[in-house]
Amino acid sequence: MLTYNHYDVVIIGGGPAGMAVAVGASHAGLKRILLLERHPRLGGILNQCIHVGFGLRYFKEELTGTEYAARYHKLFQQAGVEVKTRSFVHKITGQKEVIFVCPEGEFLASADHLVLATGCRERTREMLTIPGTRPAGIFTAGLAQEMVNIHGLLPGKNVVVIGSGDIGLIMARRMTLEGAKVLAVLEILDHLSGLVRNKIQCLDDFGIPLYLSHETLEIMGKNRVEGIRYRDNATGKENEMACDTLLFSVGLIPERDLLIDAGIEPGDGIHVAGNADYVHDLVDWVTKDGEKLGRSLGKGRDKGTDAPLSLARA
Repeated sequence: MLTYNHYDVVIIGGGPAGMAVAVGASHAGLKRILLLERHPRLGGILNQCIHVGFGLRYFKEELTGTEYAARYHKLFQQAGVEVKTRSFVHKITGQKEVIFVCPEGEFLASADHLVLATGCRERTREMLTIPGTRPAGIFTAGLAQEMVNIHGLLPGKNVVVIGSGDIGLIMARRMTLEGAKVLAVLEILDHLSGLVRNKIQCLDDFGIPLYLSHETLEIMGKNRVEGIRYRDNATGKENEMACDTLLFSVGLIPERDLLIDAGIEPGDGIHVAGNADYVHDLVDWVTKDGEKLGRSLGKGRDKGTDAPLSLARA
């Protein structure tokens, strides 16, 4: 039998967006707030980001992703939010009900406001329909980041990055620092997909070439990746490049499957926050937007300003 509870707000996702919505809602006077997170700890993708470049807009200083998460978690702890980690949501309804399981059992929670803050997922090789075999050595850039930064595992030695998204650029640098050889970054578009600062700091500073208008045509190898065949779309010339590892950084997709599966659109007390709404360039903007959404749920009870709550509570 399901254990039932009602809340002012139920937030699905304990990354930067989910925590920010909870902090904003608490600041607006809401008391019964439940945050659900499937992982053992809060922080989301920030927990695997050991590089700097976070916090300049929100905390007014440069931090690593893990430092940003720890700093913001201190604010979050003041909000008095009920948190259930290791929680898996398997259904939501248009009546703002959530059915989830966690180590304590199976629960049904209803809310005045339901917020989806589930982030985004990486586009995979299969989504690009690149011909070839399915050997070992093919990873998304985010998965490779988790392997290196959290588990201490090096995915490969001779690496090609396909796509010039920010995670791919950052991982090109990280793989180089860990001793791998990054042969190139191939981008099918005629322009960079990620931030220019990441190209400078992660590619230019380490002598890693970026080839624009280059399309990957085939992945070669039987048991392990052996190389790729690619084309320079500007000239039409095809070539091959030997490698044992491919990292894909070809875009992010907002994770909204819970809404899609339930046939629910945002509105009437159902909200979407952070990268589940749209992919942000900076986590600072995720936090600010999340706090703003959280404050709006208080229906006018928040008498503060739109200033970041890190400053309001300083």
